[in-house]
Amino acid sequence: MKIFKFSKKRIIKVATGLLSASLILLSPISALAAIRVPLDTSIESDRDAGTELFDTRCFYKNVLPLDISLSNGGNTSTLHDEKYSTSVSLAEGTKITVKSDTKMHGIYVIWDSHIKEWTLTINGNDYTYGKYGYLHEYIELPEESNEVVITVPAPNNDAEKNLTSARVSDIIAFADDNLPEWVQVWEPTLSEADFLVFSTHSDDEHIFLGSILPIYQAERGCRVQFAYFTQHWAGEKIREHEKLNGLWLAGAKYYPILGNFPDAYSTTYEGAAQTINEDEAKLFLTRCIRETHPQVVVTQDVNGEYGHGQHIFMTANVIKAVEASKDSSYDEQSVNEYGTWEVPKFYIHVYGDNRTEVDMRSPLTAFNGKRGIDVARQAYLCHQSQQWCDFTVDDYGPYSNASFGLYSSTVGEDEAKNDYMEHLVSYDEQEAIKQAEEEARLEEEKQRAEEEARLKAEAEANNQNENPKEDKKESSLSGIEIFIIIAIVVLVLASGGFVAYLIVQNNNKKKRRRKRRRR
Repeated sequence: MKIFKFSKKRIIKVATGLLSASLILLSPISALAAIRVPLDTSIESDRDAGTELFDTRCFYKNVLPLDISLSNGGNTSTLHDEKYSTSVSLAEGTKITVKSDTKMHGIYVIWDSHIKEWTLTINGNDYTYGKYGYLHEYIELPEESNEVVITVPAPNNDAEKNLTSARVSDIIAFADDNLPEWVQVWEPTLSEADFLVFSTHSDDEHIFLGSILPIYQAERGCRVQFAYFTQHWAGEKIREHEKLNGLWLAGAKYYPILGNFPDAYSTTYEGAAQTINEDEAKLFLTRCIRETHPQVVVTQDVNGEYGHGQHIFMTANVIKAVEASKDSSYDEQSVNEYGTWEVPKFYIHVYGDNRTEVDMRSPLTAFNGKRGIDVARQAYLCHQSQQWCDFTVDDYGPYSNASFGLYSSTVGEDEAKNDYMEHLVSYDEQEAIKQAEEEARLEEEKQRAEEEARLKAEAEANNQNENPKEDKKESSLSGIEIFIIIAIVVLVLASGGFVAYLIVQNNNKKKRRRKRRRR
């Protein structure tokens, strides 16, 4: 047997070659894992400051014990195990019977795949849900009951082309409307949004865009609509749950728009274009804008923050979509459905040198005094599957989630440089102004009518005071007419009586003559 001998120098050379090859193979992963914003210790020494103020996990507190069974006799242990990572696949038409010793006031269904409309049966009555496709859907029961039956719908293949059956992760029930904070009661996609925020992936919304929800939706009450460019169903589908959990914790109310483009790492626009069609991307983003009629559009860095190709690709196409959304010749279908829309203000993350930066350090009433940066950091911790990346959520440094450049504006440049809504009035405020104007208009009409009635009454009174003799004459004439009528009646009656008297006298004379003749 031949024995190979290697010198120390050759061994080092081979090892170096293997190490280099492994680094090349792992470069996409290492690129993500190495992203860490340098800490500015003069601002805050602890990158995790604020996160200890929250409970990162959503334990099933204050929920009812349930007896869950399937019409196919399958195992239901995963349907109440407090895990988004487990689910059961069920064929269309399968019945899920949920029983409780205490009457249920509401149920919370956590699906694990895109769904179509489904049926909930209570005491023999059928109700339809799933209209908006909520992955996490809370339902306040139309009638309280100890038993409800869910009929599983057909699978929705929009995101998962090979999906053959719907998946259910968890079912939770509550005895009253005192719901835990982790229960997500979503509202539909907005048709009039103050903000439309484009996030490439699930977690970018907090790392790079994290100032929007805590400050503008939760604290100031603006209408904030998020739209996600890519989906994670083909890989880490748990990220679809983490996405909703993080949004809800940060103050979101409106269910996000979900794009169906695949999540794939690249370092250039061209690399991203290998997996996503440019025309389809522009069309999707334009329809998002036209559907929501946003006053402010916010998107990610033109350079992809740390150089992620899909970030670069999405933002480049958002720029195209902002222009296309006001062009009536582009996409006739969405023009007919939503109309065209010119975006008043368009911000890009860390764009340019003259940026607008919001305050993430002041206490927020909506979060009981916690700061915006604390909320954004905690929301990012909901993305447990991504914590290995060691990202930081900060309002300073090269990736500050509170720093945006105004790319275009129809309402002028920012002056104060601390408010993305500068020079704009929120939709809620616009509606309040319109309502106040309408109420003022109605009150003015009422007062005008009352004034006209008062003037008319005064005019009539003045007219009577100016012509009193005519009134008396009219009154006298009326009395004479009545006297004449009475006199005529009396004369007629007297004449009738006199005639009758004459007739009687004449008859009496005739009778006396007859008597004389007989004698």
